[in-house]
Amino acid sequence: MISYFYVLITVFTWSTVFIISRFVMKEEIMHPFVLAFWRFFWASLFLLFFIKFNFKKILKILKEDFWIFFFLALTGIYLMSTFIFISLRSIDATISSILMNSNPIFVLLISILFLKEKISLVKFLGIIIGFLGCSIVIKGDLNIFFWGNKDLNLFSIFAAICWAIYTVLGEEPTKKYGAIETTFIASFLGSIFLFLTVIIFKLNIIEKKILGFLSGLYLGIIPTGIGFTLWFKALNNLKPSSLASFQYLTPIFTLILSFLFLKEKITFSTILGMILIFFSIFMTQRG
Repeated sequence: MISYFYVLITVFTWSTVFIISRFVMKEEIMHPFVLAFWRFFWASLFLLFFIKFNFKKILKILKEDFWIFFFLALTGIYLMSTFIFISLRSIDATISSILMNSNPIFVLLISILFLKEKISLVKFLGIIIGFLGCSIVIKGDLNIFFWGNKDLNLFSIFAAICWAIYTVLGEEPTKKYGAIETTFIASFLGSIFLFLTVIIFKLNIIEKKILGFLSGLYLGIIPTGIGFTLWFKALNNLKPSSLASFQYLTPIFTLILSFLFLKEKITFSTILGMILIFFSIFMTQRG
């Protein structure tokens, strides 16, 4: 039960990422690479306190499994965050949210192919129903099989694939070394990749606008430092395919926050989509 509690906290904090990042991108307050760097820089610094600055332990872990953490940082930190922030420059937060959170489909496929995980028919149908529910929520109507160009954004799809790889790859090191250690190393290496990218493209890394600074600080500590750690803690007791299905709640939380702060309307289609999403989570857990 505590794992489910961790997951609910995590997906709620992740829903705020789309709203805040969309605002930062739309107002051109900060470049996507710079925002991504500050997000994981602050996350790494935040997590340092929890591992008590035990660099000797971190170096030992890197020596044993460097390449696993290299690919965790590359997929789940560097590429995932970059693709998300780029997508939010051109599409709404909720659309990016649904495309990003389609990753349970990819988690399922990766688990079957590489982890040899057995997936029941009930769990498979649950994931499909959840994806349909998310599609209805974002599309705003039941005609989910016809999407305009503004609804389809490949960067969000790429982000979903990267996060799926990150979730599956992160199961083993989390159980071996711990959630905080795994999140810290991945975030730290990812922030190095992002810093080098910022330098190569000669971007302004020092943000003078207070909103840009606060956005990076919040994204680094709450949805990343805390959210990623709780996500990996839940992996200790839940299979990746079961855990991933809870990400379908993220678009729901995003819509609720949009309604409260942006005064956006919630339609019948949205309510129907929410019902399907909750039903899909029930099916995947029963499965």
